Amino acid sequence: MKIENISEGKVIGIGSVTVLPGETKEIPESFERSPVLEVYKRMGLVKITGRSSASKEAEKEDAALKEAEALAAEKKAGEDAEALRQARLASLNGISEEDLGRLANEIGINPADCKDQADVLKKVKAALKKG
Repeated sequence: MKIENISEGKVIGIGSVTVLPGETKEIPESFERSPVLEVYKRMGLVKITGRSSASKEAEKEDAALKEAEALAAEKKAGEDAEALRQARLASLNGISEEDLGRLANEIGINPADCKDQADVLKKVKAALKKG
């Protein structure tokens, strides 16, 4: 955060920082939440600009949290997809012709392009094993 002294002759002191009229300086991090800044601002002596270090840190933490959540969601989606693939493979034992045709269509295999049901089953198993 920065402080600009807009007064007509007042010298502003913030910790070890002295701001002369017309000057703009960085506010020491330890004074960013000081109530004195608000008093100076209400009196019309200063303009406060920029974001505090605390808000910058909070923003970084939020970004890191969002990234971690995205990675966790991606991992879960991968685990869910793997579980679905495993369930589909397991369901192939004793599957009806109708259900096999539906499953083939779901994974992008056209049963009409296959010689027979055994060929459809073979292609479905191969596609699911690639997974």
